[in-house]
Amino acid sequence: MVRKSVITVVVSLSLLSGGCVSAAHAAPVKNGVACSKSGATTTVAVKGVKSTYICKVNPAAASYPNLAKGGKTWTLAKCLSNNALLQSQQDNINQALSIANLESEPGKTADLNTLNSQQMTLNKLFADNAANWCKTGL
Repeated sequence: MVRKSVITVVVSLSLLSGGCVSAAHAAPVKNGVACSKSGATTTVAVKGVKSTYICKVNPAAASYPNLAKGGKTWTLAKCLSNNALLQSQQDNINQALSIANLESEPGKTADLNTLNSQQMTLNKLFADNAANWCKTGL
């Protein structure tokens, strides 16, 4: 009876340690690594810096061909929150453009020029967010 218990414990420990080894070889959580449960979150600490990742479609997937197109991947929360703020600003510019297009001269041209300038700045911010927070491997 004791011998059977010892064998059971040894086998259990072997399986447990084997499970730990395979977990260590699991794909690391980084931007672009596929995930399956939409909305799941995880926090990863590298050199004392904690980063939170969310299982979602990366908004910059079109900029990075090696990201799963339309598929859910681990994405830095900062990428997603920045993108939401930028998208809100894009919506504001779009609304302002529709109003400016209804104006008459001389204000119409000046307003459209201002909004076009803001759009160029916003495009740069979208690109910077994609490069600094959304790219594969972060």
